[in-house]
Amino acid sequence: MIEDPVEDGQPHAPLVKISEVAPSVESLKDSLPETDNFNNSTLRIDHLYQRRESILSSEISLFIEKTGQKIPDGGWGWLVVLASFVINMLSDGVGFTFGLLYKEFLIEFGASKSATSWIGSLFMSLPLIAGPIGSALVDKYGCMSMTIIGGIICTIGLALSSYARTIGVMYLTFGVIGGLGLTLCFVTAVVSIAFWFEKKRTIALGLAASGTGFGTAVYSPLATWLLFEYGWRGTLLITAGFFANMCVCGALMRDPDWIIEEEIVFQNWYDEFLDILKDLTNFSLFLDLHFFILSLSTVIVDMWYVVPYYYLAEHMTRHGYSDNEAAFVISVIGITNTIGMVLLGAVGNRLNIAKSYAICLVLCGVSIGCMILVTSSYILLLVSGGCFGLFFASSMCLTPSLLAELVSLDDFTMAYGLLLLSQGVGTLIGPPLAGWLFDFTGSWDQSFYQACIWIIVSGLLVGIIPYTKNRRIGKRS
Repeated sequence: MIEDPVEDGQPHAPLVKISEVAPSVESLKDSLPETDNFNNSTLRIDHLYQRRESILSSEISLFIEKTGQKIPDGGWGWLVVLASFVINMLSDGVGFTFGLLYKEFLIEFGASKSATSWIGSLFMSLPLIAGPIGSALVDKYGCMSMTIIGGIICTIGLALSSYARTIGVMYLTFGVIGGLGLTLCFVTAVVSIAFWFEKKRTIALGLAASGTGFGTAVYSPLATWLLFEYGWRGTLLITAGFFANMCVCGALMRDPDWIIEEEIVFQNWYDEFLDILKDLTNFSLFLDLHFFILSLSTVIVDMWYVVPYYYLAEHMTRHGYSDNEAAFVISVIGITNTIGMVLLGAVGNRLNIAKSYAICLVLCGVSIGCMILVTSSYILLLVSGGCFGLFFASSMCLTPSLLAELVSLDDFTMAYGLLLLSQGVGTLIGPPLAGWLFDFTGSWDQSFYQACIWIIVSGLLVGIIPYTKNRRIGKRS
């Protein structure tokens, strides 16, 4: 939708909603093939990118010149892609290898497994839950400034964490401050690319999103070496220095020439923010049985997928493996996860989305269970870890495709916003719950078995969807 606001008789440049320049509902329409299934290569954006983009898709606004200006589709935009790649590499590299730091936190603070898990839980879930706030701030102040501020906040949070003496301080510095800083960077990593690319947007987003798997694969052995050389405090301080490079990324995220930042109508910002919150608190979609099932499955998956990422390393060292051996298994998970996303993106449009996603989730759950059964064999641990990363890729790249088949395009943005909050809730409560199971049983076996069982259940729930598409729990208002 383009509007021509007029003030004092002078027309401003037309208002363009981000849904027209970001790959949200509008681009989803374009990607629908004749079979009404979504082309998964178009949706091959890692689930962190997807969750960030959907919150923004219909609310961030800006002005462009009226005289037929075009999105550059390249040029400086490739540096913006590089900046977004680095943001993903840093944030997800640290987030998905938290299990290596987790062992050190257990020793340092002497808290229970459950209590210590809240550190990583807050760090990973807050960027999801605080997404609407981040999008509103980016809307008002722009990508460059918000990325730099987000990088500064992350740097301060991790630097302060290196001096923490109590676990409560870690909750605040690493979990809350670091997580909120990432919220701003996550938002801008998507929006800035949308400003620079149109025809090549899918390629650009895919390249930037690949930073997730790359960061997991690289940071795992790097963190192991840093922990050995400098301890966890030195590692966090050095990692804070890594996060400071997000400020450099922000400096690269300048707007194209066609954006007229100074003409943004700030008085609309508050109303737009309220609209985002209104959409995210409209729970009538949960009366659709298919959406309710997918949301329930999403909560379950996000509660339990963190078990290998957070606890496999500690489980392995308890069984006599070295830190380097444990770190390499985490790296393998990151590598195969990236491979899985590429494969699903390439063949996804030929698959039945719901059935394929269900099968992948069941196999993902089985692979987690195998990690306990084959603990005595390092080779089999590598295989089971690789299978987990491969099949878990389905959660990252098939979820938006499936959601788009279950709800109307008009409801897509609101539905995905609710789905993202479901992910945030699952990610928030899952790690402490798994830690509590260790505290109760004295081993990680039950946490892995529960993850195995519940992720299989989530797959079975998704498997029901093709047979319940047209059913409703109640009448939507």
